[in-house]
Amino acid sequence: MHWQDTQIAVVEHGGRFFALNGWNDEYFDRCWECSSKDGKKFDSIVGDETYRIWHDENGVRLEPNCFGAKESTEYMYKVLVPYSGAANSLSGEILRAVLCIENKESRIDGAIKFLENHIDDSATLELLEFIKNGDGSKFAELKSRIESDIYSKFLANEFIDNYEDFEDLAD
Repeated sequence: MHWQDTQIAVVEHGGRFFALNGWNDEYFDRCWECSSKDGKKFDSIVGDETYRIWHDENGVRLEPNCFGAKESTEYMYKVLVPYSGAANSLSGEILRAVLCIENKESRIDGAIKFLENHIDDSATLELLEFIKNGDGSKFAELKSRIESDIYSKFLANEFIDNYEDFEDLAD
């Protein structure tokens, strides 16, 4: 079961609250209030501007998505990284490539090439060079730098469409 099947996001838009679910890797595509399939107007309302509705033994609760740092990163991964296949956003595909390296999957060379093509920061590229040369000692630092950069873009709602699958770059 997908995490959005058990969690409803509630957004405040123009002084009104809308209950949304049906995250389709780009935006919430269902609005419960208006039964609309057009959720485009909610495509940038993520993270701290959303609310969660929980139904448990104590009834229904509405609470803001105020995450701690670790939970925020986890939320970012849930939104940006699909279960399988290429991510729809460049940030999501970069995170997929990092996970590929972390999990020592078979197409690491494609992940490294993808990161080299899409990372501009020279310090991050230097860390990536260690990985490329088979030295994993700097991986935690590399991952942290990439996550920090993407998280700042995530909070600023900076999404760039992705049309590449890093696995296609593998030798």
